[in-house]
Amino acid sequence: MNKWLKVTLVFLLAFSVLAACSKENNAKSEDEPTKSPASTGNESGTEGDEKDKLAFPLAETAELDILAFKASSSKVNDYNEYELYKNLEKETNVHINWTLVDEMSKMEKLNLIFSSGEYPDAIYGSMVGGIDLSNWANQGLLLPLNELIEKHAPNLKKLFEEYPEYKKAITHADGNIYALPKAVDAPFYRAPDTMWINKKWLDAVGRAVPTTTDELYEALKAFQGKDLNGNGKKDEIPMSFMFNSNWIGGNSLASSFGIMDHQWNHSYIKDGKVLFAPQQEGYKDYVRYMNKLYSEGLLDQEMITQTSAIYHAKLQNEVPILGVASYPIASTLTNGDEYVPLLGLKGPNGDIGWKQENPGIWSGAFMMTSSNKNPEITMKWVDTHYDFEMSLEIQEGPVGIGLKKLADGTYEDMPTPDGMDNMTFNFSLAPGFNAPNIIPSKNYSDGIFITPREKEELAAYKLKEPLLTLQGLNTLLIYEADDYEALSVFEDMNGPNGYVNSSFADFLMKGLTDEKWEKHLEQLKKLGVDTFLEIHSKYQLK
Repeated sequence: MNKWLKVTLVFLLAFSVLAACSKENNAKSEDEPTKSPASTGNESGTEGDEKDKLAFPLAETAELDILAFKASSSKVNDYNEYELYKNLEKETNVHINWTLVDEMSKMEKLNLIFSSGEYPDAIYGSMVGGIDLSNWANQGLLLPLNELIEKHAPNLKKLFEEYPEYKKAITHADGNIYALPKAVDAPFYRAPDTMWINKKWLDAVGRAVPTTTDELYEALKAFQGKDLNGNGKKDEIPMSFMFNSNWIGGNSLASSFGIMDHQWNHSYIKDGKVLFAPQQEGYKDYVRYMNKLYSEGLLDQEMITQTSAIYHAKLQNEVPILGVASYPIASTLTNGDEYVPLLGLKGPNGDIGWKQENPGIWSGAFMMTSSNKNPEITMKWVDTHYDFEMSLEIQEGPVGIGLKKLADGTYEDMPTPDGMDNMTFNFSLAPGFNAPNIIPSKNYSDGIFITPREKEELAAYKLKEPLLTLQGLNTLLIYEADDYEALSVFEDMNGPNGYVNSSFADFLMKGLTDEKWEKHLEQLKKLGVDTFLEIHSKYQLK
């Protein structure tokens, strides 16, 4: 995985403007957005004139006010400090007045801006979608971008032709596009979590790598209470992971019980039907198994309450203290070469599988507000981000500083300076995840730019790929605003502090009787699970 992912799971990309960006097509139409000051000149409306009016660099400097959301770990105060944006300004003659806001204050800032009536020209790197994006669009706060893309975004248009799924992911029910995408279409995003077991510990207790849930239980029992790391302390934890995390969680174990428990919506599709995992009989068997591990001290007793920082400290303790852990790659763990994959465990009924995610495609990467007086120039400017090399630079920094371009057309990361960690170096060069760009699947299939970490993730993904037998909900689909509104009431059921998570914690620590199970099913009904499934089915089963 590349450097931006180390920010949370967080991620990406930057600069290089092609001459192709100046190739505009189609004459000025009757309903094209207001002409920008930089586009003045002969207005005969011919294709040649249109090219001249918007050719980069512009004859006269244009200015845009852009609100951008930066990663919390970034120390930059103005994106104009970045070499890549300095170069972009020279290439385009478009000056950006950036307002940078910490991503943790994203919704607070956006709600404040949109309620004030005074908007920037554009919003950069928010990654906001769903009901919020639909509401802003319906209120007329955002410009529809379809015609602007058609006429002034050759890079993005070409990508949409080659990868229609990117366009589909950002097209609303009314047929309009109100926000441009970000995509890092790496295969491993579809199954990012991996379970690892310490093979050295298994050898020490005379056990093979488990292939069933029963064998896992026996292996954990064998680990328990032994000084397997040889430090003279009883600090070994047989098994640990982060509660309810898609990257470092344990939800994929549910697949051994015939279900798929996705941490965000707890739903999946099987045999043409949307199912809610906490309603299924397999869920009852799953939580009883997890309670067995927890109650016998085989599962980390801090699992429900530990923070990401605490969990990562356990992963990278001075000596290995985890027998089984969840993380995308093993090399991050202390003595990572001692660990081997623990995948596809056969459950009590012979079920195997793994949790499947959506591709790495996000909406809300770039939006133009209704206050924008330069929409054509704005679109042409942001389209430079969708040139492949610039997309890489947004992620890693400019060629020659963050990236090295090889003679065969592939790329490598430049070495991190002494005394600086990867994350700090990355954010000193580029915005990373919080920016519009696309790294298409072709990058990974053709090996154009793959970091050493990504190579590890791809290798782990290939082991998981045959296990992806159940389909998750397609979160890239855009619903009607009314249905988003209706689904918002299910936070009490599915939210981070909702019923499903709290009941799982209760079942994990206190056990699950038949009586509690029946009351659990009744509670899901009261919380409207049938309506929840009905709304999703309307879109997911088309």
